[in-house]
Amino acid sequence: MKKEIIILTFLTLFTAACNNTQDDAPEQTYVDITISASTADGYTRAAGDPTVMADRCILAIYNADGSEYGIEPVTAAADASGNFHFEPRLLSGRSYRLVFWADKGGSDNGDLYYDTSSGLRSITVKENAVAACNEAADAFWGVTDFTADGPKAVEAMLTRATCRINVTTEFTPATSEYIVSAAFTDVPTHFDAMTGSAGGRQGLVSSATVAATGSPIKWYTYVMAPDEEGHTVDFTMTATANGEATPAYEREFKDIPIQRNYEVNVSVTSSGTSAPTLSTAATQRR
Repeated sequence: MKKEIIILTFLTLFTAACNNTQDDAPEQTYVDITISASTADGYTRAAGDPTVMADRCILAIYNADGSEYGIEPVTAAADASGNFHFEPRLLSGRSYRLVFWADKGGSDNGDLYYDTSSGLRSITVKENAVAACNEAADAFWGVTDFTADGPKAVEAMLTRATCRINVTTEFTPATSEYIVSAAFTDVPTHFDAMTGSAGGRQGLVSSATVAATGSPIKWYTYVMAPDEEGHTVDFTMTATANGEATPAYEREFKDIPIQRNYEVNVSVTSSGTSAPTLSTAATQRR
């Protein structure tokens, strides 16, 4: 009998201790956060920057130190003003890092030109090929840190993750359509949207069908690019008439500068019998 009383007393004390421990545990509280991301200051679909084609934005939420927070990235479609909106519920009292990637989406807002299946820290060019003469191949990124010390609104401004390369050739064919391709030998194909670093340099092909109008052939493409000056790329451009196998035009371009959020204009001019000359000029895009 005494043994049963001792056991019962022990169980009662143990249960009471457990209840006290649970009562002492702090409650986790969540707060509602409203996030708005924009790809250009003052941009609207009717006015502003006409080259912004991004219609989806992916948001990944990390802890402030860059470690995983534990929720899956979410995707938002652009509203009529070109902005993206998110409303996550996050643990209160913690600091967070918001990482954004915006581009032109495919069907059901899936990947079109850039592969995000491995996360926003490992974005790659799909199939090592990007459409040329297509403003939809542009892309944007951004990072914002904040503390969820209560319900609040957070705004983020995204900038381009790409460099646009414009080429004006000296090739002036008669009216026809030409497949104009640029084969890059060593260009960034990997982007980390948390750090903004562009790497994974390798070969890439960018092609488009261009209509000849009796004027010099013009062509452009977008490539992932680092933020710093001093980075260059080489590529060989060819122009082949539709239905033909042999290019009617071919030229090598060496040491063309690339820099994120810049537009590089490359021109080839020819005067009389002198050899064609190449000039480049870079301007920052907003």
